Amino acid sequence: MLASKPELPPWLDRPWRGWHDLQHDRCWIGETLGAAMGKIRGVSRPGGISWQALAQWCEVNAVSENDRPWVEAQIRAMDAVFIAHRNRKITEDIAQFMRG
Repeated sequence: MLASKPELPPWLDRPWRGWHDLQHDRCWIGETLGAAMGKIRGVSRPGGISWQALAQWCEVNAVSENDRPWVEAQIRAMDAVFIAHRNRKITEDIAQFMRG
C-alpha cells in the first residue's frame, strides 16, 4: 500500500509538515441543531489555525523571513481546503440526520 503512495515534491515538505503539526491548534465552533419531535444534534465545526500558533511554528522550525510568507500562505491554503471539506461533510451529515 505504501508503495503506491504519491511522493510529495521536496519544496512542499515544509508546509505539509507545518499543516500536520498545527492541525490540532485550531478553534472548534460548537453548535446544536434541533428540529420538530425532539431531533437534536450537536456538531463541532473546525475554525482556522491561529496566527499565533503558525507564527510560533515558523519560529521553532527556523523558517527564514524570506520564506515565511510563502510557507504561511501554503499552510493557510491547505487549512482552507480542509475546513471547506470538513464543513461540507458536516452539513451533509446534518441534512441526512434531519431527513432520516
